[in-house]
Amino acid sequence: METMLRFLRTRRSDWPLVLVLFMFVSFCVGAPTDSVRDADQAQSGYLDNHNMDPAIVQGATFGQLWRVKMGGDMSGLTEQFFAKPLVYTPKAAGSKQVLFVASETNWVYVMDPVTGATLRSKQVATPFLVSDIGCNDISSFIGITGTPIIDPATDTVYFYAKSYPGAERGVYNGAYWIHALDINDLSDRPGFPKKIDGAVADNDPTRYFHGGTHLQRAGLTMINSVIYAGFGGHCDKYNFTGWVVGVDKSSAEIKAVFATESGAFAPPQDGTFNGGGGGAGIWMSGMSISSDSSSRLFFVTGNGQGHQNKEIPASGRTPLDTLDEAIVNLRIDPATGKLSLQDYFEPYEYISMDAGDRDLGSGGIALLDPNTFSGTNAARLGVTVGKNGKAYIVNLDNLGGFKMGTAGSDAVVQTLQIPGGGAVFGGAGSYPLEGGYIYMTPVGYPTLVYKFGKDANGQAAFTLVAQTDENSAGRVGVGIPVITTLKGQAGTAILWITDVDAGLRAYRAVPENGKMIRILLPPTPAITKFQRPSFGDGRLYLSTSTGYIQCLGSPVALPLNCTSPISFGDLTIGSKKLLQVNCTALIAITKIDGITLSNPLFMASNSSLPTGALVKGQSFSFPITFDLTNATVKDIPGTSVPSVKPGITSGALNIMTINGVVGFATLQPIVVSGNLVSALPFLTISPVEADFGGIVIGSAAAEAGVPGSMVIQNVGSTDMQITGYGWTIDSLDDANLTWINVTENSATNHTVGPRFYAVDLPAVGSTIGPGQSITVNLNFKPYVVDSYHSVFQIWSDGGAQYILLTGVATIEPKAVLEVSTAEGGWTTGDHIDFGPQLAGVSLTRQIRLSNTGGSALTITKSKPPEGAELTATNPTGELSEGLKIPPGSSAVGNVLFQPAVRPVNLPPKPINGSWTLNTDDLTFGVHEVLVEGVILSRQLGPLLPDGTSRFKYLGCYKDGVAGRLLDKNNNLGLNNENGICQQTCLGQGYIFAGTEYHQECWCGNRVPNKIYFYEESANKCTWTCNADKSQACGGDGAFINIYYDSLRFNGVATTVTTTTAKSTTTSSTSTGSSNVTTTTTTSSSSSNTTTTSTSSSSGTTASSTTTTNSNSTSSSSSTTDTTTTTSTTSTSTSAQATYTGPPRYVTQYNNYTLQGCWTEATTGRALKSKSLSIANMTVDMCWGMCNQYQYFGLEYSKECYCGDVLQSGSVNSTSGALCNLKCGGNSTIFCGGSSRLNLYRFNATLQNSSIVLVGFDLPLAA
Repeated sequence: METMLRFLRTRRSDWPLVLVLFMFVSFCVGAPTDSVRDADQAQSGYLDNHNMDPAIVQGATFGQLWRVKMGGDMSGLTEQFFAKPLVYTPKAAGSKQVLFVASETNWVYVMDPVTGATLRSKQVATPFLVSDIGCNDISSFIGITGTPIIDPATDTVYFYAKSYPGAERGVYNGAYWIHALDINDLSDRPGFPKKIDGAVADNDPTRYFHGGTHLQRAGLTMINSVIYAGFGGHCDKYNFTGWVVGVDKSSAEIKAVFATESGAFAPPQDGTFNGGGGGAGIWMSGMSISSDSSSRLFFVTGNGQGHQNKEIPASGRTPLDTLDEAIVNLRIDPATGKLSLQDYFEPYEYISMDAGDRDLGSGGIALLDPNTFSGTNAARLGVTVGKNGKAYIVNLDNLGGFKMGTAGSDAVVQTLQIPGGGAVFGGAGSYPLEGGYIYMTPVGYPTLVYKFGKDANGQAAFTLVAQTDENSAGRVGVGIPVITTLKGQAGTAILWITDVDAGLRAYRAVPENGKMIRILLPPTPAITKFQRPSFGDGRLYLSTSTGYIQCLGSPVALPLNCTSPISFGDLTIGSKKLLQVNCTALIAITKIDGITLSNPLFMASNSSLPTGALVKGQSFSFPITFDLTNATVKDIPGTSVPSVKPGITSGALNIMTINGVVGFATLQPIVVSGNLVSALPFLTISPVEADFGGIVIGSAAAEAGVPGSMVIQNVGSTDMQITGYGWTIDSLDDANLTWINVTENSATNHTVGPRFYAVDLPAVGSTIGPGQSITVNLNFKPYVVDSYHSVFQIWSDGGAQYILLTGVATIEPKAVLEVSTAEGGWTTGDHIDFGPQLAGVSLTRQIRLSNTGGSALTITKSKPPEGAELTATNPTGELSEGLKIPPGSSAVGNVLFQPAVRPVNLPPKPINGSWTLNTDDLTFGVHEVLVEGVILSRQLGPLLPDGTSRFKYLGCYKDGVAGRLLDKNNNLGLNNENGICQQTCLGQGYIFAGTEYHQECWCGNRVPNKIYFYEESANKCTWTCNADKSQACGGDGAFINIYYDSLRFNGVATTVTTTTAKSTTTSSTSTGSSNVTTTTTTSSSSSNTTTTSTSSSSGTTASSTTTTNSNSTSSSSSTTDTTTTTSTTSTSTSAQATYTGPPRYVTQYNNYTLQGCWTEATTGRALKSKSLSIANMTVDMCWGMCNQYQYFGLEYSKECYCGDVLQSGSVNSTSGALCNLKCGGNSTIFCGGSSRLNLYRFNATLQNSSIVLVGFDLPLAA
């Protein structure tokens, strides 16, 4: 412990001791090279403990060690890994490092990190189905999403898994459990798993957690023996309130529950899954909640609805209940672990950010190393960057509140405008050595590199100094930057970035002459979005969206143990320095075969190497020189004298060997570095170009101008004096180049080009000390549409340097949404209807988003439909989040409707999905493009008057287990198909018909036992019929397709041998002079009866009608007792009376009763769960689609709607004349009216009824 504290004090000498102690407790791991959580506790992204040697990474031996497909696929769907791998060495003596990974199918694996072999695995729970939530951010299954955390003190790994408490599925039944496993055998720790659903918020007792509507995306963190996790929502659906939940790591007691939307200003949690909450989810693209002490933690939230602050400035220390679009600092009670709001920052434009879905919380907050990143304006800094095109540098001890800056602006340390306004997901990474840098990658843009500095007043400031040559993927998913060094040595830093298109990329972390130098790596395909690699002892690990885990490293053992890295420290240009390289042979070596150096400033001689063989354990040394004697800081034409610049330089020293033992490398790489120091003043300016991007004239940003900055630095060893400033718009190659003196507009503001301004520019004649720098704030403030540029130059006694300033002024973007028509044209709107289609068709329609404005339009939200039969054809590539559409251009998304083959005689199957879109055009708003269609099934065999089949499909059954399910076999041979089989069985008086073994037709009157039923997804009934190869007639292993006569069986009852039905119907009508006909139709499992009737033993249906003549009020009543017994007679006469009177109402259909003629809701439909519009609509068809819902209703003759809730504003009518439209499929029955529903409601007292009652009475409002 004392050694660790001494080490930390040496390297972080100005950190408070309490922070050092916290970091020791937080970062202590099982072995120095382990990764027990996502990156570091502060989420700074800087890691110095994993032996990532740049000499090896850049060498020929570094590559893919293994790539292993894991075994957690389910139902033919690919296992996915969103949680990052962890590397850990158990505490038992002699334990080896292991790799822990967890998937969306709730499988966890402990692997050998060297070979990729699975050592042990376990599925901890059934995963949640994506189809239950209707959000495709994650495909197929949702299980373990947030990155777990390992407690080295107990060998315990903690994570959250989403599942169901029982067999029932659906979003309402989804829940979250926190698991704690012994990593040595994957056994559960006592008290775990612990279900957290129902936990009540400490800050609002009216709010409680429900896992079904939430997603645990952020990585876990552990503080004071409490595991803290952040929760957000799924595609902003349902109640997507943000939550922080803390659970004791030992007792599983829930210690803390904090809701980000609470109090009176947030929508109340009303008991429904759609209502209440208010948003402000914590997802942060998978980044962890961050912390820099045992008493506080930080996170960032997304869009919300509460808006408590409205437009009124407020201190961050003033209580705020609606924490949407905010950086949040929560206080941790050291005694209880409970959380309370301590401080926050909310951007001044947060309400418009909500409207444009420009989540601040698309990334987390990185807490920067205060030893490097601090100034007179803040002792501790943090950086957050999100979807709104800005990065916020904040004071961690005073985040800034709301509109507390000048004139209601943001009271932050600095706002960095992302070039082009690009959205960033996942946040920033940092590197605290060599002056300090931060990194971030906007969607579709290069990775941006900002250098830390201080202005003339010592205030912290960052300047964009470089960017990568490569753009990131033009879609969401680029990972969080992470930076490694070899044992904390300057000059060894590597920047790592994951890209969903390009795979893993690596760069030297410090720019060289304004350029990022790429390190080439082997291909790493299909990396999961928002990843950053995990590291362990010279190897790195990546998870994929295709079920693979992959490892990169150096596959061979090294023959020598040599001093590495070798650092020469500071060396003045014009001098040289010599150091010794010390090596020990790890094996028998036949010969040291020579050395090579990649940097000419470092020199070593082959003559200094040992000659002859080396035995194992033998040591040797040789000199290496850092030689700057012939170097100069200026180019000398016509000479080979190297031109150098002050600063750190590095290279690789490679020792070649001829080994006496096989299996070892023949090249030993060693990193060498040194810091070039100029004895004279030396001026540098960074960046070489400040591109302010585009600004929209008339916008709020245009009023203040686009901020930027530049760094003026003296990298020499003596004071440097500023001697002059000037700017020009001429070419630097122009013989008549004219410099314009900088104009001083005020004591702090200077014109440095057309519409470019410098703030706090050092006065001419002022000095900058050796190694010192000054950050100068810039501003671009145009007033008219145009392109602008300026070359701004600084003269000094340390040389002259210039910076190129560029910017563009445009008008705002304008989004126009269109959908393609069936005829191939375009129409404005947000509805695509493929209509009814039979299986086998493949139809594609398009959604087009056009930009008719004057600047690039950014898609800020895109949630495409994904399914087996209705899906976006390229859900990650078309209309993707972050996509920029130039002015005058369009982007298109394709939607495919491809109905799967279905058994015959099924009712129409409505199918729908939506493509949710939003843009940074604030007048556009969220659009839900509804995409729907109806999948039809062929109707075969005897048909009903409405054109649908009389025999309905019961399902695929396993036959022959305990005798035949159906009694009579009609072997139809080559003539067998389902329609002919059904006609055959009906003619023989049977209720059930089944096809099997291609040629067999079975008939019977016993209800098949449900224990032999198989879902269609099991693909058991796949054999074709002899007479029609497009139909299924059974399947391999004695499977049979069974159909039932819908006039004699309701598809639900368990017996049809004898059924007695009793019904009484009374109707009363007041007329002048009319014939009033009252008809009661009774339908049992084996008969259809009208008023008083008895069906024959062979399926004959008879009917009778009672007619009463009346000149005033007339009434008729009929009571019917009907007993029907089925028979297996081989002949039948099937007769059914044809009704020719005026249309009537179906007053009862099986277990549903007519409620009246109801209006639509105040806004939208009265019933919203499911709908179908088809020309031949009938009550029977609508009931068939809706019999799992509380209500169904018919309207406009052809429309059917289902739902469990009758929406607000729907009321019964006072006149039946409003529901007088005849059914499209049966002109004798009414099917609603114009914007009026014939509404039916489930009647529990008729649970097993198969009765259909028809009459003229319609229940109406009084």
